[in-house]
Amino acid sequence: MNKPIPAPTFHNIRPPNCNYTYFEDIGNHPFLPLATTFQLVNAGWLADLALLAYANEPTIQRKLDRSGLTHAGFVMKFFSRDSTQCFVIHNDIFVVLSMRGTEIDNFWGAFDDWLRNLEFEPVPDDSRGLVHEGFMKDIDEMWNDTNGVQGLKGYLQQLLADGTRVFWITGHSLGAALATLAAERAVRDGGLKVRGVYTYGSPRVGDIQFKQHYEALGLNANTYRFVHGIDVAQKLFPGKAYTHVGQLKFIDENGQLRPNVTEDVALPEPTGTQAVALRLYRVFGQASAYVANALGLTIPAPIADHAPIYYASYIWNNQ
Repeated sequence: MNKPIPAPTFHNIRPPNCNYTYFEDIGNHPFLPLATTFQLVNAGWLADLALLAYANEPTIQRKLDRSGLTHAGFVMKFFSRDSTQCFVIHNDIFVVLSMRGTEIDNFWGAFDDWLRNLEFEPVPDDSRGLVHEGFMKDIDEMWNDTNGVQGLKGYLQQLLADGTRVFWITGHSLGAALATLAAERAVRDGGLKVRGVYTYGSPRVGDIQFKQHYEALGLNANTYRFVHGIDVAQKLFPGKAYTHVGQLKFIDENGQLRPNVTEDVALPEPTGTQAVALRLYRVFGQASAYVANALGLTIPAPIADHAPIYYASYIWNNQ
């Protein structure tokens, strides 16, 4: 398949990109639920699910219906808390948890998300390492039952109790960070087995102790972290307190997947306009894209490269 690549304007690249064809030609590109190594077709499915997490519940269900997944036996459950949302999709063979990134269309929702993003003081959690305080608060809200409402932990345990299904996790941006924390929680606290974690445009989540714990749980080897071009999010929360987890998968400026690129190539120190864009994004987040849109400007590459539509489209185009 060959998906069109939209121009980097706010209107074109803001999620959930309702004109995008989700799960296109999946009859010829079936998900491989029992895979134990990196699979590009799985990356395509999970990138679509990560992008779809930005939609509201009716839109998610409508896209699943139109793609044929509902008819094929997939069931979706939507979860929403004050500052984030996610959904779980499953059939008789596998389960996917997809975490939403920072909101775009809902101003106050986006404001709340960025307040959490800016709570970047590393704090201890039960992983025995230090993690981003705001991300930890978000996953805390979603994980456990609250006021009689079932959380992710109980629902996932229910789906996976008989051992007939395998479990996958995905997310983009803030959703990628929460997907990483959810994977650690699922194994440590939920007693669940995680088959694979695919993240897109993830910021750093925790310190070296968190990474070592993540590795000890067996998660690092089957976590695949996609970075597109000069996506600024990969540089968020720098310094000794934070480090990335997972196996790097790099998509270059031409949209080509370069799976063997090293961290020093994919994570160069920003200079010039890249450094300015990174500082703006750290402070103002998506507001910088709103300003560019209001002025009729093309979104600068360090910010545009973060758009989930590019991750999803380029991954499918590399099939």
